[in-house]
Amino acid sequence: MNLFPFNEKREKQEKMMEKVRSAIDREGTVVSHAPTGLGKTAASLTPGLEKALQGDEKVLFLTPRNSQHQIALETAKKINERQDANVKTVDLIGKDHLCEADSISRTGEGPDCPRHDNTFTDSHELTDKAKKKIKELQNEALTAEEVKKRCKDVCAYQISLYMTQKADLIVADYFHIFHPAVRDIVLEKAEIDLSDTIIVVDEAHNLPSRTRSLFSNNLSVPNIDRAITEAEKFGYYPEQENLEQLKNEVLRLGREKLGQQEHEDTVKKKDLKDPVDNFHSYEELIVDLEAAAEEVHEEKEKSYCAGIAEFLEAWKGKDKGFVRSIKRVIGDGGDRRIQINYSCLNPQISTEKPLNGSKASVLMSGTLTPPSMYVDLLGIDEEKNESVEFGSPFPEENKLELVIPTLTTKYEERDESMRQKYAWYLSKSFEAVEGNCAVFFPSYSFMYKIKEELQNHTDRKIFTEDRSLDKEGKQEVLDNFAATASEGDSVLLGVAAGSFGEGIDYPGEKLKGVFIVGLPLQRPDLETKGLIDFLDKKFGKGWDYGYSYPAMNRAVQAAGRCIRSKEDEGVIIYMDKRYSWSNYRKVFPPETNLKKSRAPWKEIQEFFDQT
Repeated sequence: MNLFPFNEKREKQEKMMEKVRSAIDREGTVVSHAPTGLGKTAASLTPGLEKALQGDEKVLFLTPRNSQHQIALETAKKINERQDANVKTVDLIGKDHLCEADSISRTGEGPDCPRHDNTFTDSHELTDKAKKKIKELQNEALTAEEVKKRCKDVCAYQISLYMTQKADLIVADYFHIFHPAVRDIVLEKAEIDLSDTIIVVDEAHNLPSRTRSLFSNNLSVPNIDRAITEAEKFGYYPEQENLEQLKNEVLRLGREKLGQQEHEDTVKKKDLKDPVDNFHSYEELIVDLEAAAEEVHEEKEKSYCAGIAEFLEAWKGKDKGFVRSIKRVIGDGGDRRIQINYSCLNPQISTEKPLNGSKASVLMSGTLTPPSMYVDLLGIDEEKNESVEFGSPFPEENKLELVIPTLTTKYEERDESMRQKYAWYLSKSFEAVEGNCAVFFPSYSFMYKIKEELQNHTDRKIFTEDRSLDKEGKQEVLDNFAATASEGDSVLLGVAAGSFGEGIDYPGEKLKGVFIVGLPLQRPDLETKGLIDFLDKKFGKGWDYGYSYPAMNRAVQAAGRCIRSKEDEGVIIYMDKRYSWSNYRKVFPPETNLKKSRAPWKEIQEFFDQT
């Protein structure tokens, strides 16, 4: 059986397919550094679907974002069109994106909305209408939004779940498989065991942090206030009083631990649990809030009482592999608020079982270096794993990569003169770039400071990823920046760990130069320090795994915005001397060809003169 969706296989693509087939045959894993342009989606899906169509397996293609589902769905469509196959595909996204319960009027008779009532009988069997809709949709590789539009009078979320029973390919988010409770629901609906799934993890460099977040929780004063309002609205007055007491205890703990000066401090389990037990049983408070949430759920999807109960339940958890902290955080409106955090440090809690318990698992990304780090962090069985690093399929001469050894954002050297130096180097380099540029910074605060200097040094139009922008606002900035591509006189300022630094393409003439200012290191807060300490005890590599390597991956991800196809040409400038240090340089992908330069504008000019 041949399901490859294109005329020809690229050399590296064919090698990757061989590695995926090998993993399936030996029921193991493959960790693959696969740069942009290799064709990794087709290379991973083709062997998996060939196996699924010949047996009882299902392929689970997992991504960190809904927006990244599209390429897998398009690949499935191409397979069906080109090979006359019948790959049944389901696009699975979160219930909150598909369920319209909050935007429609309720029947007032229990928790079911009209769509739910049209989907299930009183005995919770599928109605004839629902069965007909599933049969109508299951042979098309539809996006979740397309399913939603076609499900006018039945529940799109439930229809999608039931469509997984006949599906060969399920395109889903990380949490569908790496959250244990959600995984159980998905596998039960799909009527399949974990051991009969072939898991493909796209953008797998995100997996450690994303899965840690699944087991992390927080309690903020604004959310307690919302729960208080909710309890009052639904007539749960004793719960309202207990929530007000809980709020007082959180504020007291904040004053005690933080005073007027401190940003954050550690807390112990008993620091919150014991005061709650003094005014009400901690366990009973959880039960009471869950009961209140049940009634809230009859009217709307989200309950703040449920959120508080969920945190209090999580807070009872173990200390090992977690950090408990209290901190002041800045809200969307700029206000400072108290928040208690229970932060997970160990992604293996979430990843070890599915990655090792599936028929085979394929982890792939353009920044999956070093592969050994991901094998360790995710708890992958080394005896059943093969790690492979592919070079870039793009022409080497299309890219210039430089590191500037005279610049750094190291704290002890980050003074006014260094900021001026950065602005001067940037503006001087912009003059040599024949097209639009993007600059990615380690933080918003440093970006704003350099922007002030830049405005005095360059005539280019400046577009900025402002911290306060919502999703629509950020998209508007990107659209306006892209519209200036033909003039080639603009520069985009963003944060390496922000929205513009990953997951967005700037193809062709839209971007000719990327500048990485400093190292995008995580703020060394209590969670980061706890992560370094935990990973040091577990692997002896806490600083590397918990701090420096993730920063390097963020930098390389941002740098990758420039060259997205074999026709693209551009320059990538790493503006910090640390990129040339051996302990950082070894994290670069194998296709990186860095050269030191004290006058980058000269090499940039020569590069564009030759292209």
